[in-house]
Amino acid sequence: MINVTKELNGGTLTVRMVGSIEETVNFEELIGTPPQELVVSTKEISRINSVGVKGWIKYFQGLSSRGVRIRFIECSTSIVEQINLISNFTCGGSVESIFVPFACNNCKSELVGLFTTQSLKDSGLAIPSVKCGKCGGTAEFDDIPEEYLGFLER
Repeated sequence: MINVTKELNGGTLTVRMVGSIEETVNFEELIGTPPQELVVSTKEISRINSVGVKGWIKYFQGLSSRGVRIRFIECSTSIVEQINLISNFTCGGSVESIFVPFACNNCKSELVGLFTTQSLKDSGLAIPSVKCGKCGGTAEFDDIPEEYLGFLER
């Protein structure tokens, strides 16, 4: 089940998606036809299944073919996984920011940090450690850099 909130500002529609993207998702019904620019926040998308991926690609490819500029922001880790697995998942849209998984060395908590794709490219895809919000310890990147950030090199 997914919930979508929309905010129109001039020629830009911003949508925020919350939940999981599954076979019942109808993006045309949830989002509709945006103006010239669509900004999509997937910060709170916890999972997406194969049927959800098909619906996603069908909808966003349709927008792209009609000339809508698509920007993806705050991409959750589950969305980043799909971007890496499926070469046309962004359907010509740009990925502007992603959440990156971390694990605390101290208390073993899992957390995420938000990074712009430009800052990651500028750093040579080096991900700095972050401070754990629970214990104050150091949290390190918790994935394989070449795999998690692979889409940035394509």
